[in-house]
Amino acid sequence: MKRFLGSLVIAAAVIGIAFSALPTSAADFPSKPVLAVVPFSPGGGNDIVIRLVAKYITPALGQALVVENKPGAGGQIGWTALAKARPDGYTIGATSQPSMVLVKALRGNVPFELGDFKYICNFQIDPLIWAVNKGSKFKSAADVVDFAKKNPGKLNVAGDGPQSNVQLQHLINEKALGMKSNFVPYSGSGPALTALMGDQVDIALTTMSAAASHVESGRIVPLVMFYDEKIEGADVRSSKEVFGKAIPSAGTAMRGVAAPKNVDPKVAAALEKAFEEVTKNPEFKKQAKSLGLIIKFIGSKESQRLVEESNAVVEEYKSLF
Repeated sequence: MKRFLGSLVIAAAVIGIAFSALPTSAADFPSKPVLAVVPFSPGGGNDIVIRLVAKYITPALGQALVVENKPGAGGQIGWTALAKARPDGYTIGATSQPSMVLVKALRGNVPFELGDFKYICNFQIDPLIWAVNKGSKFKSAADVVDFAKKNPGKLNVAGDGPQSNVQLQHLINEKALGMKSNFVPYSGSGPALTALMGDQVDIALTTMSAAASHVESGRIVPLVMFYDEKIEGADVRSSKEVFGKAIPSAGTAMRGVAAPKNVDPKVAAALEKAFEEVTKNPEFKKQAKSLGLIIKFIGSKESQRLVEESNAVVEEYKSLF
């Protein structure tokens, strides 16, 4: 009998441990802070927008959003970590199209698939610009093109890469403008701009959001925006205005968040709702505008379609790499 009772006690203890290890139900989500993996360096466009969202999301989410940078290999390291994370909703990650598609389309043995993610939402459009230091010899985008044509391979262009949306736009620009230059890849827009301001390169091809604070301080000057639609508050001329012809804006960053694919639908819906609430917050919108961020929310289904559309764009232009 003692042995039998002892066995019951042990069994009960094991069952108790097992149940305590189970994740909380979707109805309880979130019961602790949520981790947001940013697969790029601090100071870049992806980092800036997710940290701003994190500042305002706690009332909507009910918990804090903790940001962790996992840069490297054009986003591959961070997205791989996200794909392999526990699908409980407590680890999500910043997404950026077409960058995610490019990583899969241009590399072999990438340890994640585009289908490994549940795309929660998208909330930012971030066009690319050419930027130079305030004292640069290039006073206009036309000056840049003229120099590059007269000195093939002498112009050094900093950008996020390699095989990133920024390099894709760089290659499209070269083809459209009939110029040849050197693309110098960095681990994110932040390091690329640091290189520019340190006079290590001639110009930077960077996201508008990453450049905004430096433009505001007067350290760098935007020359042209590779995006043809009018953007409220953006005081940068479009490539169509500057060059008199349309240049595909295939490198424009479309940013949001995703979770591992098997996340509970109710958890995914709770995350989507929280992010949407943030984008409607007047204080968030005001600060986003001051940082040069273009906020446009789309939900999960539309975000999935965006991935498919980005894939089509990459297939069209990937031969340029």
